[in-house]
Amino acid sequence: MNPFSPAGANIYRSKPDEVMVWWMEVDSPPKAVIAEWRDCLDAVEQDQADGFVFDEDRSTYIAAHWLIRNALSTVDGLPPTDWRFLVGKHGKPAIDIALGRPELRFNLSHTKGLVACAVGVGATIGIDVETLSRKRPAFDIARRFFRPSEVDILLGTAQNHQPRTFFRFWTLKEAYIKATGEGLHRALSSFSFSLDPVSIKFHPEDADEAAKWEFVEYQPTATHLLALAMRPLTDRPLKLSIRQVSWISAKTRPQLDDVLSEAAASPIHAALDRM
Repeated sequence: MNPFSPAGANIYRSKPDEVMVWWMEVDSPPKAVIAEWRDCLDAVEQDQADGFVFDEDRSTYIAAHWLIRNALSTVDGLPPTDWRFLVGKHGKPAIDIALGRPELRFNLSHTKGLVACAVGVGATIGIDVETLSRKRPAFDIARRFFRPSEVDILLGTAQNHQPRTFFRFWTLKEAYIKATGEGLHRALSSFSFSLDPVSIKFHPEDADEAAKWEFVEYQPTATHLLALAMRPLTDRPLKLSIRQVSWISAKTRPQLDDVLSEAAASPIHAALDRM
């Protein structure tokens, strides 16, 4: 049974210009559940998972790949185990062209205690999640990789908010380079962000391209931040939904939590932001 689509439920087919995000906390799931998730992965993913030294890293990787397979199945109907993926020049995964779904895009991210993915039609998308683990901002990293304007914003933030501001910049930058597929082959100082409201600027400047990008920040838990980068492929406005996959007491399978279902298909400017 697919916990994203309970027995008797209709497949939630994605619509053009719609982006859907799923996130799930991963806090020491039982070994039996991890094994069940692993069975959903293909041989390449299983080999990658088995290569992790630490159990926590292995289970987080498995959870993230289980999540994206079930999310794709939710919007398309293909069984989770049937999805096949290709890897781009700089490591960005994509759906195997042999499956005949060129319009369907996705991205995934995982960090300590949390996994997340985004699926959409009609948009280039990138997602990043990070743990708010630092008590102090990494000024050395900021000065090395951020633009001076971003460092100025960071230094101008109240000291107790500086770690959070650092990770806001970091997740936004990661989401953008994951969306473009360039990864860290793209210099993080070749673009910069302004906050509140969020906007991107390129160096050298390209105002037309910057205007095509849209960004959403979200705080799924008290200790995690999520950023989503989206570039619409049409002139129509994007719609966004954010859903949680959570553990239900006394059950061994994650179930879709509909607490956020009211956010489904709402315009991205409608503040799905819990920050």
